[in-house]
Amino acid sequence: MTKLTQVFGVSADPVLSYIVRDSIDGLFTTVLNEDKHIVVYGASKQGKSALVSRYLPYDQNIVVRLSPNTNVEDIYSSILRQCGVEIETGKVDEMSSETSATLGIRAKATLWFFGEGEANASGGLKANDKVQKASKTIPFNLALAQDIAELLKAVGFKKKIVLENFHYLAEEKQRQLAFDLRSFQEMGIVFVILGVWRQKDKLRIYCPDLTDRVVDVAVEPWTEEEFRKVAAEGAKYLDVAFSPEVIQRCIANSFGSIGVFQELVKHTCLAAGVLERKSRPQQVTDAAFADKAIKDKADQYGATHQQALEVISSGNVTHSKEKEKTPLHLPYYLVCAILEMGYAGLEHGASRSDITEKIKQQHHRKDDVRGSDMSNLLHNLSTLQHKKGINPPLIDYDVGKRRLYAIDSTFFFFLRNCDLQLVKDELPSPIDGNEG
Repeated sequence: MTKLTQVFGVSADPVLSYIVRDSIDGLFTTVLNEDKHIVVYGASKQGKSALVSRYLPYDQNIVVRLSPNTNVEDIYSSILRQCGVEIETGKVDEMSSETSATLGIRAKATLWFFGEGEANASGGLKANDKVQKASKTIPFNLALAQDIAELLKAVGFKKKIVLENFHYLAEEKQRQLAFDLRSFQEMGIVFVILGVWRQKDKLRIYCPDLTDRVVDVAVEPWTEEEFRKVAAEGAKYLDVAFSPEVIQRCIANSFGSIGVFQELVKHTCLAAGVLERKSRPQQVTDAAFADKAIKDKADQYGATHQQALEVISSGNVTHSKEKEKTPLHLPYYLVCAILEMGYAGLEHGASRSDITEKIKQQHHRKDDVRGSDMSNLLHNLSTLQHKKGINPPLIDYDVGKRRLYAIDSTFFFFLRNCDLQLVKDELPSPIDGNEG
């Protein structure tokens, strides 16, 4: 029997309620046949991985999952290893600034050749393989995209390279990789990049030469009609009938997030006792089931996000120039500002100037908060959240647009359904008993 968890909810595996959206799926499948990089972007739990893995099976391509600690060389090393290229790294080349283009990690790559001298790109070779013919060792620089592309060409590489969680990379690494993508595109190596952000042309901001070399695919917004199609598609697999009121309540409390909608429908089914497909049709018509699901998710998201905000608020401290030993506790004041702005203030992002003003209104030493302090705080939000174990991140700062965005789609549900003043009041204050 088909299980509820196979049909609805947020899952690492594809769910059966997936629907094809012509404007999104059609664009993605079309550009897959072009020699251009693809950037799939949107808030978390909005269907990025579901879209990409549906048309680009992860087990048949190269997938690298990134973190704030990932270097560009780590990415290239992983790609080569997954292609069966054996790598022996050397020391970092210490050279003068005049020859900085050659800086990087010197390495040697061992390529295995078969048959009439053609390479095997599957990476499935075993040491005792009877068809092994010869190997070739090639020196290369692990930091140069040109060298990596040439190695991939040498092994007959035909797959796509999927980079998950691109937003976790530090800004300078994102910029470096954006420049490298031009070299890869020119040599026919295609990357599919998944990132949690909401602005178009992010990579082209870093490297204008990527114009006409990258196609952006936004997975949002989702429409109410698409949410209804998701519910109807899942209902077929479970042989369950939803009342219009039940689905409308789930839609109204999803705030445009397919991830939240999926979870609300799943928990509505749980409240109605629908755990799997049965031999007879099942009915989910009482709006009370949806109300219970909303309350359950509010409790869950409330506890999760309140804890995350407390962790963020206790994050890295910044010292003012004049009082080096006295921290400014800017993460704490940032969280206070977010809770004060609420859903309305973050729905379309909050400007840096508004955030700074909110922080200074509440700060115990507002005259000591410098622009550089705010830059340090906002530019390092992704790293701070990763180090604190907040995955996916709740918030992100767009340097180009100078705006702060909520990028965990469940965070909007939290902002609308929880008592934000109570959450703010319960935040542990870092200055109590220390400063006036």
